[in-house]
Amino acid sequence: MAPADHPSERTAAGMQYIIPGTERNVIRKPSARPLTRDGEQFVLPGAEKMSVGELLSRRDQLPLRPRRAQLSLNGTSLFGASRR
Repeated sequence: MAPADHPSERTAAGMQYIIPGTERNVIRKPSARPLTRDGEQFVLPGAEKMSVGELLSRRDQLPLRPRRAQLSLNGTSLFGASRR
């Protein structure tokens, strides 16, 4: 086959033929979150020292979620009286 019949691309190594089905999928990394400094050390986001007020304000912004699963009341009586 002639070189014009094959798809090709220019890379750092020169012109290369592309074999169909062998293309490499490049997964892009998400952008890095900025790290803060505490003296000479970097601090992971969310692990920095904070005041109690700041902690409470962060928790206030989180959505409410149940802490315990609900108990089923099937087959029990309401206030000790039978529902029948």
